Amino acid sequence: MLIPWLANATPQKIYFTADAVLSPYVYVFYAAFIVAFLFTPVMKAVASYYGIVDQPDQLRKMHSKPIAYLGGVAVFLGWMAGLAMSQFVGMHAATGAGHILINFSIVIGASAIVILGLWDDVRHIGPWVKIGGQVLAALFLMWHGIGTDSTASLLTPVHLTLRHTLGWSFVTPGVVHVTSFIMTIFVVVACCNATNLMDGLDGLCGGVTAIIAGGFCFIAVVLAMRPFGLYFNPNQDGLRVVLALALLGAVLGFVPFNFSPASIFMGDTGSMFLGFSCATLILLSAQNQEPKWFLASLVMFALPILDTALAFARRMVNRRSLFAADRHHFHHQMVARGLTVKRTVLLAYGLALFFVIGGGAIAFLRTRYVVAAYLVIFGFMIVTAFKMGMVHEQPRVINRRRSDDNGPSLAPLEAETVSVIEIRDE
Repeated sequence: MLIPWLANATPQKIYFTADAVLSPYVYVFYAAFIVAFLFTPVMKAVASYYGIVDQPDQLRKMHSKPIAYLGGVAVFLGWMAGLAMSQFVGMHAATGAGHILINFSIVIGASAIVILGLWDDVRHIGPWVKIGGQVLAALFLMWHGIGTDSTASLLTPVHLTLRHTLGWSFVTPGVVHVTSFIMTIFVVVACCNATNLMDGLDGLCGGVTAIIAGGFCFIAVVLAMRPFGLYFNPNQDGLRVVLALALLGAVLGFVPFNFSPASIFMGDTGSMFLGFSCATLILLSAQNQEPKWFLASLVMFALPILDTALAFARRMVNRRSLFAADRHHFHHQMVARGLTVKRTVLLAYGLALFFVIGGGAIAFLRTRYVVAAYLVIFGFMIVTAFKMGMVHEQPRVINRRRSDDNGPSLAPLEAETVSVIEIRDE
C-alpha cells in the first residue's frame, strides 16, 4: 500500500524507532499474559472435574499421576484477548486507520485448530483427520490472502538470474499462486506437527515456543522500523507485531504451570495451536519483498523442524509408519543419557535461543553469510544425531488400545532400559 504523502519520502532518512513500534502494542502482551495466567488454573479445574486428564502409561507418558489437559484452551483465550486488545490501541503509524485490521481468517483458522485439538484430547482422532483439519486451517488463511503470494520473494531472485543469464522467464502470477498454495499448506501442516511432536516433557514445547515467539517479535519490529518506501504497509507491519506479542504473552502466562513438575498439560489443543500461530507468522514474514526475512523465521523455528525431520527420517529408514509414536525424540535421547527432565528442557531452551539469535543476525548481516553458517551448524547437528543413534534403531513394538486408559505398559525399570519403543494404537 502506497501512502500518497510518503511518495516523495527519502527511504534512507525516515525510520521508526523500536520504541515507536512497540509502545502502542505492548498492551497486547499484557492482555494475553494476564488472561492466560488467570484461566490456566480454571482450565485445570474444569479438566479435572470432567476427567479430561492424561493418564501415565510408563511408555511415553512417564509422569507418576494423571495430569489435567486443557491448558491449550487457556493459551488460546490469552491469544484471543491479545488480539481483542489490539482493537483498542492506535497504530504505530499515523495513517488514519485508527487500529490494526486483523484478518478474520487468522481467527477462523486458529479456532479450527483448537477445536480439532480439543476433539483429540477428549475423544482421540486419527492422524489423517488431524492433517485434514490442518489443511482446512491453511485454506482459511489463504481465504483472506495470507500466504497466497508467499513464494514471490523466493522466486523473483531466481527468475531475474535465469532471465539475465539464459533469457528464461518463468515466474508468472499463476506459478506464484500455485507454489504459494502448496507452500502455505506445507508450512501449516509441518509447524502444527512439529510443535505437537515436541510436546513430550514438562515445559518443553511452551518454553521453546515462547523463545521463538520472542524472535518473531524481533523480526516484526525490525520490519516495521524499515524506511518508508513504495511497499510500505503499516497494517501488515503492525499485524506481525500484534500476533507475535499475543503469542508470546499467552505462552508465558501458561508456562509457569507447565514447567516441571507440571500441574497441567496443553494437550494437542495447545501444541497444534502454537504451531499454527508460528506458521502464520512465518507466512507473513514470507510476504515481504526480501526473502531473507522468511529465511530468518525458518532459522528461528529450526529446533522443532530438526526434531520433526529426524523423526520422519528415522521412521522412513526403518520402514515404519510416519505416524508411529516412539520414545526416541531429541528430548527422550537426552533423558536416556542421564539428564534430568529440567536440564533437558533447559538445554532445549538454550538451543532454541541459539537459533533465534542466528535468525536475528540476518537483520544485520548479508544473507549469504548467515546461510553458510546456518548450513554448517544444521549439518553438524544432523551428523551428531546419526552418531547418537537417533536415526538407526531396533525398536520394540507395543500394541495398545486407544480405549484403554492404562493399556499394556512396561514396568518403570524396564521402560528406562529399552532404548526405542514404538507404540501402535489399535
